[in-house]
Amino acid sequence: MSKDKKIVLSVDCMGGDNSVDEIIGGVNWFCSEYNNDKIILHGDKKYIIEALDKYPKIKQKCKIKHCEKVIQMGDKPAQSIRGGKNSSMWNSIESVKASKAEVAVSCGNTGSLMAISTLLLRKLPDVKRPAIAIFWPSTSEKGFNVVLDAGADIKAQASDLLAYSKFGSDIFSKVFNTQRIKVGLLNVGTETHKGNEQLRRASEMLVETFREGPIEYIGFVEGSDFSSDKADVIVTDGFSGNIALKTAEGTANLIKKFFIDEFGSSISGLFMGLLIKRKLTSLKERMDPRTLNGGVFVGLNGLVIKSHGSSDSKSFYSALKLARNMCQTKSG
Repeated sequence: MSKDKKIVLSVDCMGGDNSVDEIIGGVNWFCSEYNNDKIILHGDKKYIIEALDKYPKIKQKCKIKHCEKVIQMGDKPAQSIRGGKNSSMWNSIESVKASKAEVAVSCGNTGSLMAISTLLLRKLPDVKRPAIAIFWPSTSEKGFNVVLDAGADIKAQASDLLAYSKFGSDIFSKVFNTQRIKVGLLNVGTETHKGNEQLRRASEMLVETFREGPIEYIGFVEGSDFSSDKADVIVTDGFSGNIALKTAEGTANLIKKFFIDEFGSSISGLFMGLLIKRKLTSLKERMDPRTLNGGVFVGLNGLVIKSHGSSDSKSFYSALKLARNMCQTKSG
């Protein structure tokens, strides 16, 4: 799929912590870069139109599907399944199911989003538990590692971890156009005797599965390897993966604050900041969690991207861009 071919993206406008303005701001940013793409906006028409009025140039690219029902951040997945029909989240995924859009994007409740996605799109054959894959910045040649699960399911059996390794390898292969992939399994140490029985069993399965071929299982990896070049795909359960993700985001924001405080606390600091302004801007961009926003739901008969619940316009733009890139790899 070329950059110029039209893609239709289905957007849940109501599910996040921030206002509809932030979602539409991200849509505007995205549409200014991808002129041929179309957006289906699901949510309360009144608020969507108010937000769109600020960006008249993109109105013709957007189609509004009105619904007043919203799945809240505190809603449990079972609640969303029972009462979520005709909500903005439900309808955004329904558009993918009905082939009216290639991908759905939402910054709503993760558990509800996964539950509804699984119900409507169904799991792929032999998949017991779908997962969320994310791209993690690293020192590797590609610049990113794929990490999963990042929070879809806090429990994972050995067979699930094996399935995640295959999903992650497939994504890495398509996105970075390579067959040579290194897979690591997250543990509390790299020694073969470390970890619980389930992890050791999963490791045995990975050894057997990837004994031959271009995918190499390198064994256990530790938390410090998330950003290293040791493994291209790092596999873990959703509990550990989500904690690692949130910890990294918090650390990045803390370092950014330290830089701002340090260079803004004195005249000499401001002067030094001006001297290295370009380098600081580049570093700030690389460390900004908003530029890496978006998790890919894997194991389903359809494409869904989970954006951060607190997404601002830049974050949501990044999630839309990831959604488009995943559509390209899927079609390729």
